[in-house]
Amino acid sequence: MVTGVNGQLGNEMRIISKDSDDRYIFTDVVEQDGVETTMFDITDLEAIRQQVKAHQINAIVNCAAFTNVDAAESNEALAEKLNADVPENLAKAMKEVDGLLIQISTDYVFDKESYNTYGCLWLDQTARRTEDYCYVMPLRDYPYWIVC
Repeated sequence: MVTGVNGQLGNEMRIISKDSDDRYIFTDVVEQDGVETTMFDITDLEAIRQQVKAHQINAIVNCAAFTNVDAAESNEALAEKLNADVPENLAKAMKEVDGLLIQISTDYVFDKESYNTYGCLWLDQTARRTEDYCYVMPLRDYPYWIVC
């Protein structure tokens, strides 16, 4: 399952999956004309569990996020829900079925001197990581960083 498929990263996942023999379920909360998308609320742990069970999902790539760094300062609750609570819930659902969550993030959330709200949520998300939570973080100075 790939979440947030109508965003920039999720759309790229949809494009590259066309050359794969694997089966994908693409999810989002926003409909987009002309593309197949399973609509459900990834902030709801029970909804995640239902999708995982119904489709026998054994891996989730989370491309959903609150990505507006400046808006996170004025809407901390929504930013926390999407950038910290959702990855935790996706990890819980995958742990229950011995599956894998791949959480994709970026280091473009803080400068080297201080943390803004967005950066603090990134740290919170990282701290909530479980052993079944593979974290992929593209870095500006290096190709990427993976922690599994």
